[in-house]
Amino acid sequence: NPTQSRFSIPVLDGQKIVIVGGDRREHALLRLLDAFAFEEVIHCCTRKIDASPRAFQSSVQLPDVLLVVCVRGLSRTHHGKQLHQMCRQCGIPFVDTFRIPHPNALLVRIAQLRLWSALEARREHILANRKRNLGGAA
Repeated sequence: NPTQSRFSIPVLDGQKIVIVGGDRREHALLRLLDAFAFEEVIHCCTRKIDASPRAFQSSVQLPDVLLVVCVRGLSRTHHGKQLHQMCRQCGIPFVDTFRIPHPNALLVRIAQLRLWSALEARREHILANRKRNLGGAA
């Protein structure tokens, strides 16, 4: 079934992630969507010649982003530093990779960085905000 996710990971199901860096690789983004039950994978392309974080700032600051993935090597070093600082300020778990990650590589990187509890806490925060915005209705 093409609509069924390959991985069933409750903390990731129905969530939004942001990938920052490099050029859009549709097949890599679709592979992530097919592997997980993400609501959305937002890719913010960056250019080495553009020193401004404007290419990704508004996406990272969305209230319902569960995880931010920084693709290092395909953007300016300063982008990674700014992005990491934004994530800290917003309480969003941050993963850095050297390319748009394969689903297996993303899981390994999350485990290496010991982010599972941070992802669970962020998901609870997102769900609480959604409930509050709906007036308490779930």
